[in-house]
Amino acid sequence: MDNSYFRVLIVDDMSVNRLVLSSILATQGILSDQAESGKECIALCEEKDYDLILLDHRMPDMDGVDTLVELKKLFSERGRDVPVICHTTADGKENVNLYKAAGFADVLIKPIEPREFFDVIMMHLPAKKEEEEPVLKLPEDSRELSMSKEELEQELSKLPVSLKVVPHIDLIRGIVNCGGAEDYMDALYIFHSSCAEKSGEIEDFFTKEEWTMLGLKVHSLKSLARLVGAEELGEMAAALEKAAHEGNLSIIRRETAPFLKTYRAFAESLTPFAEEEQLEQMAEQVETAINHRPKEEPEADKSRSILFVRGNQGIVKKGIEQHLISAGFEVVSIADEPADIIAHRRDADIILYYPGDRDNSTIDITMNLLGEISQDDAKLLCLTGDTVDLRTALNANGAHRVSRTYPRPVDIRKFVKDMKKFSRLEREYHRRKTIFVVDDDKTYLSVIEHWLSPSYNVSCFYRWERLIEGLRAVTPNLILMDYEMPGMNGCQLMKKISACFPGTRIPVIFLTGKNDRQDVFKILENKPDGYLLKTSQKGTILDVINRYFSETMFRRSL
Repeated sequence: MDNSYFRVLIVDDMSVNRLVLSSILATQGILSDQAESGKECIALCEEKDYDLILLDHRMPDMDGVDTLVELKKLFSERGRDVPVICHTTADGKENVNLYKAAGFADVLIKPIEPREFFDVIMMHLPAKKEEEEPVLKLPEDSRELSMSKEELEQELSKLPVSLKVVPHIDLIRGIVNCGGAEDYMDALYIFHSSCAEKSGEIEDFFTKEEWTMLGLKVHSLKSLARLVGAEELGEMAAALEKAAHEGNLSIIRRETAPFLKTYRAFAESLTPFAEEEQLEQMAEQVETAINHRPKEEPEADKSRSILFVRGNQGIVKKGIEQHLISAGFEVVSIADEPADIIAHRRDADIILYYPGDRDNSTIDITMNLLGEISQDDAKLLCLTGDTVDLRTALNANGAHRVSRTYPRPVDIRKFVKDMKKFSRLEREYHRRKTIFVVDDDKTYLSVIEHWLSPSYNVSCFYRWERLIEGLRAVTPNLILMDYEMPGMNGCQLMKKISACFPGTRIPVIFLTGKNDRQDVFKILENKPDGYLLKTSQKGTILDVINRYFSETMFRRSL
């Protein structure tokens, strides 16, 4: 059965939880959408039909039961019965029967054991999904195309004619995966440049009958082929990888030669494009050398600035402003008008909202906007004012991003002390971070370094021994780690790092091509800080990394 015909909605206010659940679903080709609140869940269900909903119980605006009640009304109006599974903390173990009595189809307790999770959802998904037309099958961890039709057409127009006549290539998939035409062309150029070395290695391992190494090399090529939209080559690589993993020598001996022929022929078809790309890159280097283009100035430090969003002017608000200014902060004071907030969203890294003398609807609108800005731009959000206004604000959508509340009368000494602490956190967050990437595929390392280096200090290692050496010199903020590598897999390497550097906690996000159920379970059981497939779009990878750093800072502020 083709699981891509199913669509599941994951509802959880923690993005890490949503990422883990969606990754497990993706290993079986099951598409998923994500919502971070009960209100967003209802809105999505009004727009789309889902086969199953995974609903967190403890959420800030509407809890799981309240959301379930609204969902049941919606499904009743449409004449549908969609199973809703509750996933909740260990505290909910004693209330499993109550959850089921409330109407949940089943209950899963966090931390969710991957095997149990998959068994439960497969039990509740319909036996067969009837569709008039197949659902578009996207990369495994993608929920939907990240570009509109017009944007795709614009990006396609940037591609040279030499690329548009290449057979057996999905240009749209490649553009979407890489985040745009320019990055896609860079990835294709790297892919073409590595063909001679990679195909030679595969042929050498085949001749020497080193099947494990052959499987590793084909595995890395599979991920890169899918990334650039070479679907036929990717499928052939996946079949050969499986044969190597299972020790099926008859398939290996029969299929390796046709695979290499297809690989080399595809790379050869890219030669006219690669030659044009090389000339263009040389021209850009010459132009840069002639013009001596200065580097862009780093963005100004806004960690000592506070955006003070106020309901109106008043003596209390003026007093807060004066204390902040005396403590060395720059205060940008604006009215709680959406247009003003959007216009000044870049002026400060800390937002202070005083919702005084406003009706509930105005507070709701303001909180929703401030919550979105705080999450998208990694800002810290605080509230001050009368207790009744703070209660209204904390019941609004966006309240989950609030770090502190300061009810009147405000303890100015503690308030200023907290602002200084938040300023240090924001300054640390915006400091250029260091990421180590370890992968035995040098070609993929080139691609990921190209994607990350504009925003991070990136060091790449193609052997685990080199990574350990690098860690002795520098402690990075994050490690992106492949799973299947010669000599030591990713999970073993995590344990090796812990043994070599006791007491040092270095976050690890797996970035791997392994998406079979057994290996994914092994990875998740080691409790990494994230899990991504190499076929992830560029935007997805950058978003997960950015959100990881943002949410880490946000948790430290609580």
